[in-house]
Amino acid sequence: MLKKLLINGKKIPVPVPVHNLSDAVAWIEKHLLRPDHTITRITLDGRDIDLGNDEVLYVPALPLTPESDLRCKIDSPMEICIQTIDALRNLSTAIGRNLKPVAVHLWEYKGSRLSMEARAVIEDARLMIELLDHILVLIDRRIDITNVTSMREMIGKSHRAIQVAESQSDWKGLARVLLQQLEQPTLELSHELSSLQKTIYETQADRNWERRAQTING
Repeated sequence: MLKKLLINGKKIPVPVPVHNLSDAVAWIEKHLLRPDHTITRITLDGRDIDLGNDEVLYVPALPLTPESDLRCKIDSPMEICIQTIDALRNLSTAIGRNLKPVAVHLWEYKGSRLSMEARAVIEDARLMIELLDHILVLIDRRIDITNVTSMREMIGKSHRAIQVAESQSDWKGLARVLLQQLEQPTLELSHELSSLQKTIYETQADRNWERRAQTING
C-alpha cells in the first residue's frame, strides 16, 4: 500500500489505501488535480510509465508497496502551449530573416553536398513543424486554429519540396522553394501565433471567471 508520492518534487502523504498504480492515478486526478491541469509524466521506482496518446489517461494496475517510489509531474496544457508558442515565434522570426541570404547562397552554390548554412535553415524548418504539431495537440478545442493549421500545411508542403530538391542536389530549386514556398508562411506565422496567444489568454480568463461564478453560486 502506497504511503507517499512526489508531485512536482513535493512530498504528498497518501491517507487512503492505494494498492496499485491505476488506483493511485485515479486518486490523484480526483483529489489533487486542478481542472485545467494534467499529469504529464509518471515514474515508478525510477522507470517511466507509458501514458499513451489518448486524452484519457490509462496506466497499468502495477502493485504498490509502502516503499514504492512514485513520482508525478503535473502541468497545465495551456501553459505548455503558451511556452511553445513563444519559442516558435522566436524561431519563425529567425528563420524568416535568414531565408533570403541562404537562398542567394544556394543559387550560387556549386558543392556536391548541402552547405552548413542551408542545413541549419532546413533543420530549423523541421523543428518549426514539430513545434506547430505540439501546439495543435495541446490547444483548447474551443479555440479556432484554422489559420494555424493552414500554415502548418503550407510549411509541411514546402518542407517536402525541400527534401526533394536536396535529394536531387538541385540547389537552385531549393533556393526557389525557400523563397516561393517557405518564406511567406514563415513570416506570417509569428503574427498569427501572437493572435493565437491572445485568444488563449482570453479563453483562460473566461474559464477562470466561470469557475469563480460556479464557486459563488455553488
